[in-house]
Amino acid sequence: MDFEIPSMKVLRILTLLLLIMFTGLSAQTDEVIDWDYEIDLLARELAEKHPDLFFRTDSTWYYQKMDEVAAEAPGHSVFQVSIRLQQVLAAMGDAQTQINYHFMVEKSLILPIEYYWFEEGIYILKTDRLYEPLLGKKLTAVNNVPIEVVVDSLATLLVPGNQAVLKNSIPRMLTWFQLLEFFGFTSEESVSLTVSSASGEEEEIEIEMPQELGEMLKVQTRAVPLGWQDQNIFFRDHYFGDEHLYYIQYNRCWSREAEEEYGSGGSALFMPSFKEFEKQVYPVIKKKEMDKLVFDMRFNKGGIAIQGTEFINKICKALPKNHVDIFVLVGRTTCEEAITNTVDFMKSAEVILVGEETCGRPNYFGQVKRFVLPESRLIVSHPTIYFSLLDEDEPSIVPEIPAPPGFDQYLKGIDPAMEVIRLYKQP
Repeated sequence: MDFEIPSMKVLRILTLLLLIMFTGLSAQTDEVIDWDYEIDLLARELAEKHPDLFFRTDSTWYYQKMDEVAAEAPGHSVFQVSIRLQQVLAAMGDAQTQINYHFMVEKSLILPIEYYWFEEGIYILKTDRLYEPLLGKKLTAVNNVPIEVVVDSLATLLVPGNQAVLKNSIPRMLTWFQLLEFFGFTSEESVSLTVSSASGEEEEIEIEMPQELGEMLKVQTRAVPLGWQDQNIFFRDHYFGDEHLYYIQYNRCWSREAEEEYGSGGSALFMPSFKEFEKQVYPVIKKKEMDKLVFDMRFNKGGIAIQGTEFINKICKALPKNHVDIFVLVGRTTCEEAITNTVDFMKSAEVILVGEETCGRPNYFGQVKRFVLPESRLIVSHPTIYFSLLDEDEPSIVPEIPAPPGFDQYLKGIDPAMEVIRLYKQP
């Protein structure tokens, strides 16, 4: 879960724990790790702790692949072995079961770039001043390897069958030099990116590694699209009086009250109160003239479901029947408890889903726990419970009205989902 401003005490504890963890990782080599024991332990522990590890893939295949990774492990780094293990776990079909290899990604080996996967392709939104010519360009190749080939390789680390998972994860993975090196896309201390301009003109720019964080520049837009304006804020609202449209953005299934009841409590004072937010919302619903209600969960990665469930039930009861169109916005980042809250809306009222397919499944494994392998110190995540929200076990929730973000729209400050909603008229 993401907190905006954790307490200094919590930060100091986390820093100490991470320091201990990374020290342990860096001290391990393939010479001192008994990979046969380590991977056999991993395989058995996951099979025991997971509520249904073999819901999609045969157990014989699973143990065979684990044995193959163990046999190939000697002579390879912990990071390399962790990638091979993650490929096996991704093929099992559960996104919550994973090797946390990203903890071993070295900061100095992260490309100084922020990518985003738009409808037209993968574009560069931020980069170091040294590489300013990359800004606003479309990525077409890495070291002369077509981007489609690179994406296919990186996708082996992700659960198959959900395009939203790819769009959400691949842009970040493309910045990890160690991953590009593992898959053979680079073997030097630099990486060459081929990019394309709006006119179709291509150029190749080389980025030296390792990198030190410098001044980051970002693409200049006419305005920031509505849904993108406050992604880090927990929740917010805005009433558009001239359109009789009420917009609620719900980015976190968390709050001061949730932290006090379900968290450590240490950061509660630094978090917004959901009770205060509710006091702000209900008068608008009851007193303002309203034709359309928009509930935006495109950037919500979860937290606790009960907060949103109760909120949604109250909203649906307070709205005048058959007089307000309710739109629920979902997208590539919507997962876990945000999925639960999406289904809450679907079951409580006639809603229109708009946006992109969700990153999470409507029936999903959750309540994640972790354990650490004794020699490699690899951190393993696994769910402890299965949530079944819909009769059909679909890979994602697909909106009735698709509204994927386009790069040209982004430059103009247009939020495509909101444009669709503003133009919508009841059939």
